[in-house]
Amino acid sequence: METTVDVSQVEEAIAIAKNLEPNKILIALIVMALGVVLVRILLRVMDRLLKKYHVVTAVTSMVRTILRFFLDFIVVMIAANVAGIPMTSFVAIFSVIGIAVSLAIQGVLSNLAGGILILTTNPFEVGHYVETDGLSGTVKDVNLMYTRLLTPDGRVIFVPNSDMYTNRIINYSMQPQRRIDLTVSASYDATPSEVRKAIRAAISRVPELLSDPEPVIHLETYGESTITYSIWVWCKASDYIHAKYALNEALYDAFKENQVEMSYPHLNVHMA
Repeated sequence: METTVDVSQVEEAIAIAKNLEPNKILIALIVMALGVVLVRILLRVMDRLLKKYHVVTAVTSMVRTILRFFLDFIVVMIAANVAGIPMTSFVAIFSVIGIAVSLAIQGVLSNLAGGILILTTNPFEVGHYVETDGLSGTVKDVNLMYTRLLTPDGRVIFVPNSDMYTNRIINYSMQPQRRIDLTVSASYDATPSEVRKAIRAAISRVPELLSDPEPVIHLETYGESTITYSIWVWCKASDYIHAKYALNEALYDAFKENQVEMSYPHLNVHMA
């Protein structure tokens, strides 16, 4: 995108800067120092108010950063006015700087907008396990630029907020319960009732599995050499990984004890 700058305004601003009086500059510096002190006082008051109403830490950080930027900008504008710089020239200078900065930080602004959207729409919270764009992990922190994820194997992933809010987000922790879906194959020699008995015995051995909602066992498909059964059981979202693998082990033991063969594809050859 092409941009144009009024050269005459820039030249006028430079001329005004050369004609500034030292005493006005000194007064402007004093005004700026007082303004900085006042800004810090206002920010402390805001921090106390946000803490009083238990605002989320990430939101507090974002609000504080934005408010500080605007207050500092106002202080600079007042100090410039005291120094004798006309607002039109001051705006011209800032327009030149603004154009250069905006072109350089487009990605930063995109991440900032993403952070604001994440914190306002609240698709996840710190501590939730989420997946986005092929990446998954526990949310450890949400700041202005990045969302920090901790993977189960101990890696830390910094995902730009612009990617987080533009991609699909799967939140595995928002609901208190989560369903485990498993499939298991059994031989044709075992009846469906015998297989269900073995599966229920396995489910009863895993304390993390819930009885409400009630577990569901379906006969899924008839294969060439096996019958496939689908198992739906529920657990707390925080227990999902442990409960899933514990059930896998319990199924093996329960099938063996109930003499149900976990069949596998095989071929019988009859010789004439």
